[in-house]
Amino acid sequence: MGLARLEQKNSHLAEVEVDEVLGLVSHVAAEVPPHDAVPGGIVFLVKLLSNVLLDVVLLQCLCSTLHSILLLSITHDCLY
Repeated sequence: MGLARLEQKNSHLAEVEVDEVLGLVSHVAAEVPPHDAVPGGIVFLVKLLSNVLLDVVLLQCLCSTLHSILLLSITHDCLY
C-alpha cells in the first residue's frame, strides 16, 4: 500500500528522467572517425597537387629572377 502511494506521488519524475536520458544519449558517436574511415586517397591527391603547384610557382619565380639578373647584366654591359 505504501509503495503504490509513493509511485503515484512521484510518477511524473520517472518520465522526466527517461526523457533526459534519451535526449542525452540519442546521438552517441565518435567525434573523430577511426583510421579506416579517413579518406586516404583524396588526402594524398590533394597533397600531391599542392606540392606540384608549389613547385611550379617556385620554378616560375626562379626563372623570373634569373631573367631579371640576365637583363640587368646585359643592360649594364651595353651602357658601359
